[in-house]
Amino acid sequence: MLESLQGLLAIRDVDQIGILLVLLVGEVLLTWMLGRKYYETSDVFCSVAMGLFYAASIALAAGTVLLGFYWVYQFAFFDIDWGSSVALIVVAYVIVDFLFYWYHRAIHEVRVGWAAHVNHHSSQQFNVGTALRASFVEAWIEPFCLIPALLVGINPIMVIALLSLNHLYQYWLHTRHIGKLGPLEWVMNTPSNHRVHHGSNLQYCDKNYGGTFIIWDRLFGSYEPEEEEVVYGIRHQLETRNPVTATFHEWISLGRDMKGSGSLRNALGHLFQPPGWAPNGAGETTRQLQAETHN
Repeated sequence: MLESLQGLLAIRDVDQIGILLVLLVGEVLLTWMLGRKYYETSDVFCSVAMGLFYAASIALAAGTVLLGFYWVYQFAFFDIDWGSSVALIVVAYVIVDFLFYWYHRAIHEVRVGWAAHVNHHSSQQFNVGTALRASFVEAWIEPFCLIPALLVGINPIMVIALLSLNHLYQYWLHTRHIGKLGPLEWVMNTPSNHRVHHGSNLQYCDKNYGGTFIIWDRLFGSYEPEEEEVVYGIRHQLETRNPVTATFHEWISLGRDMKGSGSLRNALGHLFQPPGWAPNGAGETTRQLQAETHN
């Protein structure tokens, strides 16, 4: 059993592009056979282009990230062989998933993070191709969320591998072909839970951040069940299939807001406050808008 798990741990994000492309072709065929309109050709090409760009960034970052991880690892508080049993591997995976939840929440609720992540949500379609929309910037910033895993003594290679498995789990969540899965909805991230995460409906915005387990959202107040029909995309829809525009549009907007902010304090506010924040308090952050609907 441990040998099988160790084999799985050899999978990296770059290796997964092939797996994801196979899943994509399979879902396209299923969608065509069922006569559904879940795909648009230009949207798929945009997603594939961003996925390949992300894979190249992962490959470029790999050496730097690994060196940085080993430097941090020397300061680990515990000397535990996390790969010595199935139970410890499972616990290590739960730790990595917990850290992913907070990373994922941060890149939604801090604007500089959203600038990096928004392209993943920019499609008005929801399918396996959407999973390919990843930011090249995240290849460099996501590793920082894993520092606590290194400090509890999880080996750097294992940390990277567990995060890659976490990403792999999330691919199948990007589908409209699978309905709700009963009791699993309470503990696991499922296609239904993840459809909510990709919704631009106000009550769905900034919800369901979990990677593998949805229990974190239930514990920390960010859970929302799928009830009304999901409108996919972002609140101010990006009407383009250009992968360059989809990748950089929010960085350009952020730079413009910082330049015209009038002070260093306001500039930092645009950088680190939630998307939609305004210095005069009259912004349109998700929390502000959601609070208004409940009044």
